[in-house]
Amino acid sequence: MKILRWVFFSIMGVSLIGGLYTGLRLYYIVFFTQLFVVLSVEALNLWTVYSFKYKQTLSSETCDKGKGVVLHLEIINEFPLPLSLIEAHIDVVSVRENINLVFSLAPYSGQTFEIPITTPYRGRYMVGMTVLKITDIFGLTVQSFDMRKLSYYRLTELVVLPRALTPGAVAADISDTKLFGDAYLKPADSGDSVSGARQYHDGDAMKRIHWKKSAQLATLFVKQYEYPEREHIAIFIDTSLHGLSGEPALVYADTVTECAASIARHSLARGRAVHLLDRSMRPIVCPALHQFGTLRRQLALLAFGGQTDIAADMDDACKKDPNMHALFIITRGSVPSPAETLSRTRAGRLAATVVLVGGAKIGGSLHTIFVDEGSVAADALSGIR
Repeated sequence: MKILRWVFFSIMGVSLIGGLYTGLRLYYIVFFTQLFVVLSVEALNLWTVYSFKYKQTLSSETCDKGKGVVLHLEIINEFPLPLSLIEAHIDVVSVRENINLVFSLAPYSGQTFEIPITTPYRGRYMVGMTVLKITDIFGLTVQSFDMRKLSYYRLTELVVLPRALTPGAVAADISDTKLFGDAYLKPADSGDSVSGARQYHDGDAMKRIHWKKSAQLATLFVKQYEYPEREHIAIFIDTSLHGLSGEPALVYADTVTECAASIARHSLARGRAVHLLDRSMRPIVCPALHQFGTLRRQLALLAFGGQTDIAADMDDACKKDPNMHALFIITRGSVPSPAETLSRTRAGRLAATVVLVGGAKIGGSLHTIFVDEGSVAADALSGIR
């Protein structure tokens, strides 16, 4: 094709120069014939871009990290003219994958592609055709066209949820609710432990009457039970990339959100409410395990970038959410040590655990867990005490 293209345009140039130099009509006939061919194929290329029909859908618009999805792409030519040769680049999740489709359609024909897409990172991705490389039927011209410039064109959105494996245990410094004092107990209508009694009200069940106290005071009293207040676990995510970019940044953000998802799932399974915090957003509260899917989606959509003052941001987050009993801080090892910095804030005075993802393994005054980037977070978050 390249040789044909070089010969064609060489003859075209010689014909133009020969016509200008000699004035012979033959040179001009050859030149304008070739020019007409070039303009015709260029028009066909443009017509190809704006005329072909397509349909692209995903087998699932939301999936777990590591679970593959399939992009269904259907190209249709509804016109009596053939389409130019098209090489279509497909944007997918992995930056390492380079998917290109090459096709050309005869009049009134179509072609279907089933493209498997891997999901190595969590996040929101726009999947589908982007840049088209169009070659005419003679191989004379090659044009690149970005489909995203078309006002009607839309890529397909894919949300990859972070992996959320339940660790056998999570190493953390969390108070036991059974050891809480009376300040952490709330009255209830049923339970195993009787905390006291109150006067009888209309509608109280007869089985709840405290007969001994009622006999002593000559008026009806009912039993009052107690249950410990639920612990509130706060998970603070440091969304700074700490100088990372490209694939290392994707791996780091993926590991951070996987740590948060695993800790959240473990805490919810133990009956604790989970609060998700970062330096910019309002706290997201997940009170029960059946609402974990919403929190996990928020982690999938969480944006990383910018700079973080870990001490100031953590202190602000604590002020936004004062009901927390225990705190996880997920960040990257840096100097000064996040553990030493946090120890001088309100966050450092809570039952706090620092999860350091990648970077230098720097110790500190707070309980610290080290997680390697790209590793399975649940394996590193094991061993409760």
